[in-house]
Amino acid sequence: MEELFRVFEEIARENFPELDLEKFLPVLHEEIKRKKYDVQDEALLETALRDDRGAFKDSFLDMLEERAAQEDSGKAFFLSDKGREEAISILIANAEHTIDYYYNTIIGKHFSAS
Repeated sequence: MEELFRVFEEIARENFPELDLEKFLPVLHEEIKRKKYDVQDEALLETALRDDRGAFKDSFLDMLEERAAQEDSGKAFFLSDKGREEAISILIANAEHTIDYYYNTIIGKHFSAS
């Protein structure tokens, strides 16, 4: 999951330089730890983030911007406690979608090759 943290830090530094990463990252670590991903999930996510980092970042930012627009507060939403919780939720959902996509792609390739 270290790659996920690096990607998030990149996103935050590029798009939200005012975000207090010292406060945000421990909460993110705890939430991800609580999910109890297995080794296979972690490996798929690490591979996906190395292969398609830009798409992951764009997807996360699109989802976050959509949520902020619903709150009608833009970047201020992301910096609030509620926004931080939403950002973590969105990041985890995006990671899980990525894991599922790669898992299904590998399974699909395996069965189509058989």
